[in-house]
Amino acid sequence: MASLHLVIILCLFYYCRSTKLPNLVGDILLTRLESPYDISGDTIIPYDSTVTIESGTILKFSRGAQFIVRGRLFAKGTPDRRIIFTSSTSALYHDQQQIHRISNTNIRFRLVDGSNIQNGLLQMYFKNRWRYVCTEFYRWFDYDATLTCRMMGFRNGSVIPYHINGSESPWYGLQIDHPACRLHKDEHLLDCPGVRVPPQLGIHICDNKQYVRLQCDGFFDPLVVLNWGGIVFERKIQSIEQSDIPYISDSASSLFNNPKQQPSILNYVDILHAGLRPELTIRSYAERYAAITVFDNIINPIFDNITILYSASDGMNFSNIGSSIRLKNSISAYNRGHGIVVTSRYGNVTLDNVHIHNNAGDGVHYTLNNTEWSIREQEENPQRLYKSFCETANTVEFPNYFTYRPPTAGTCCTQAFSSLYNTRLTVHFQSVFVGNYRTRFRVEIYDGKFDIMPLLANITFNRTIESLSSYSNELLVRLCHSCDDVRSRSCWNQSDRIQLYVVNDIGRDADIHIWNSRIVNNSLNGVRIVNLRSLIEINQTLINYNHRHGLDIDSGAGALWTYHSSFNFNNEDGIHIIYDGGERRLFYSDISFNNQHGLSVRLDSAPIGSQLSYLDFSTFAYRQITFINGSSIRSNGFYGLWHRSTCHPALFYINGSLFERSVYDAIRFDSCQHEWRPQKVIDYQFRSPMIPFNSLLPPPPPPSIIYQAPINIYPQYPPWIPVALLYANETGNTIFNVIWNRFLNNKRVGLRLNPIQNILGDITNNSFIGHENGALLIVGNKSNWNEDIYLRNVTLRILFNNFTNNNGKIFIVSLDLNELSPYQTILFMYNRLINNNITYKISNDLNSRSRMSGILTIGSSHIRITRNIFGNKQSQFDIVSQLINSSAIIKADMNFFTTIYPPPITLTRTPLSTYERNQHLQV
Repeated sequence: MASLHLVIILCLFYYCRSTKLPNLVGDILLTRLESPYDISGDTIIPYDSTVTIESGTILKFSRGAQFIVRGRLFAKGTPDRRIIFTSSTSALYHDQQQIHRISNTNIRFRLVDGSNIQNGLLQMYFKNRWRYVCTEFYRWFDYDATLTCRMMGFRNGSVIPYHINGSESPWYGLQIDHPACRLHKDEHLLDCPGVRVPPQLGIHICDNKQYVRLQCDGFFDPLVVLNWGGIVFERKIQSIEQSDIPYISDSASSLFNNPKQQPSILNYVDILHAGLRPELTIRSYAERYAAITVFDNIINPIFDNITILYSASDGMNFSNIGSSIRLKNSISAYNRGHGIVVTSRYGNVTLDNVHIHNNAGDGVHYTLNNTEWSIREQEENPQRLYKSFCETANTVEFPNYFTYRPPTAGTCCTQAFSSLYNTRLTVHFQSVFVGNYRTRFRVEIYDGKFDIMPLLANITFNRTIESLSSYSNELLVRLCHSCDDVRSRSCWNQSDRIQLYVVNDIGRDADIHIWNSRIVNNSLNGVRIVNLRSLIEINQTLINYNHRHGLDIDSGAGALWTYHSSFNFNNEDGIHIIYDGGERRLFYSDISFNNQHGLSVRLDSAPIGSQLSYLDFSTFAYRQITFINGSSIRSNGFYGLWHRSTCHPALFYINGSLFERSVYDAIRFDSCQHEWRPQKVIDYQFRSPMIPFNSLLPPPPPPSIIYQAPINIYPQYPPWIPVALLYANETGNTIFNVIWNRFLNNKRVGLRLNPIQNILGDITNNSFIGHENGALLIVGNKSNWNEDIYLRNVTLRILFNNFTNNNGKIFIVSLDLNELSPYQTILFMYNRLINNNITYKISNDLNSRSRMSGILTIGSSHIRITRNIFGNKQSQFDIVSQLINSSAIIKADMNFFTTIYPPPITLTRTPLSTYERNQHLQV
């Protein structure tokens, strides 16, 4: 019995013992046998010191203590012996309801569209939906804000007036004008005497009202949460010695030849119950502190197989980063703030095989701080020095920073760049300053070292533009300065400048790559991008079940590439984009079962302030391209795809995709309605399909199916030249192609163009099946308030489409154009309209003269209907007129109607008699 007691005592002694952490100066080894290590207070690894932690080691920290790394930290665990950083106390943060529990869990609050979870627009979860809180007179005071912040688990709060300066207000709102909360009496916002119970709510109740924006700080009760501080990697202030030999890095990183600048490494590490700084140390909840904080580092640590759980703030926070970030095979979950936060001036963030879930903020929150390097930062890192673009010789060192100041008005300067064979070069523009609106810059990018190589871009701009990338390892950049009047002072303003830099990488230098990851069930957005500059690439990633948008891009300009990814079951939009524009590729992705839109795109410089775009600079997109191929957009609560208008030349290609069961339209495309006058006017909008482009024969007369302008006073052009080749890029037209898609069982129409103008393209080989309110709707712009509206071009071919089993009150296919315009035409040919039904019952006593219901409704004489098949037995009319001008003629001929000419009855073979069979055998 005594021996048993001895064994128990020894076991308790073994498990209860702890080792005090030694002084971390020089080369220190922390072993597993001496663990757990007990740390009370902040611990610092000084410069030129290296700490190595053995696999299986446990480190326990007191409340609020931080592990500050200024030297090097090597923590390399193994899959079966992970290194653990945790708290030495027992009162730990586990979930966001622990900090301050409320009586009614069905009513919750949160802050959205802010830089962190403690500031932003106030939303209230009421009647099974998150709603924006707005006020008409703005009589919210600081105690109202404090009570609301305490309900979210924070200490104090202040209120900031805010008005969304945009044409699109949030969908759902809740109005609370004057809470009038009482000190030490009210515990819930709805208990305040000034709050109407139940509050006013509705879809558009907050239109033209001010939104409540709050700033919270601290925890409501700091003693409830006793987490430790976390690991902080600080900037190395010591000067960096560089080799005299230039170094070509193999990726977009600031790597140096000095061995002292080796990065820290963390492999198979668990960081639990971190992310808290005591109120005595800092006054408010500092957003930069997290379970892992990397602050102002030149070389970032290498993270692989990291697990971060139960942080009282963010999981990982990269702040003011000047080099690339790599995170692989890691987990960030159950954190009070965002899962991963990146604020970078460099971009190039790669998240590979990460699982980010159940965080109280965004899963990934990325912000590009596209500002210039300060003089101090240039002195600390000579590689950041800005060189003169016009005076510096060609260089092979990357990244390479330049300042372009025009020597004289109207001059150009050229730089050629060359990198490793298998890399590409990308030009980033940090800032563009123009002192007068009459001056501008122009950039020419060639895919090679000489200007005889292919021209990639030729852009005139007066503000920051999106990044430009080469397709090879060589690049020629030419910058020019111009102005309207060379003799004016504005042309000689020496303050006009461009700050830019060139980097090399294996592919296009991106803002963020997300590969093979799962970002699910976060309280705000799955991924939020603020101020996009170059590219966000999402490949084989699940972004599902997030309580706001799956992917939210707010401001900036650049490209979005998604491959084999899913954006499903999010509480708002699957993909929500408000920015200046760029290239959008969605290949083989699934955007389904989202409560609002599947994909919402709003372009062309949304006003600053829209949805809390707090950055005060804008980026210009030099192109507008939308490619959707092989994707499925299904069962979304509002529109499947809502693409707002752009007044720049644009490409819109939808190919081989499925649009199914949207509550609103499957695709809603808004066209530009700004005024413009075409530089070239084409008489014949359709080229002849019988004459090849290389034919030397004189052009034949136009066939009868081609519309000809009634007044032939404009320059003549051959009818076989596509109109897109002549002036599509000069007038801001959109090349619109919707080909080989399936539109199935949508509540409204499958495809809506309302109004249609400045559009050239084809709608071909699509299937529209099972719609409840029509299948195809094209509405012409007949506004009499816009001057020269009849000059806006429309050239659209609708060919080889199948419209089957659709229902509609007025129409199945509705086509309309501006009747006064000789430059708008639609060709509707080789389409099948079978078994469709018009549900509106026509009265026998009253016949409509101009708005008749039918399968195909025509609203303009510029529409050509030919060689189509109509077979709709349940509908009284197949083709009806909705023309206002009774003297206009509808061109509809050579169509086939199965009700008039039914198909022949199938002949049934009868068995041969015995005599006939014998006669047949004898023959």
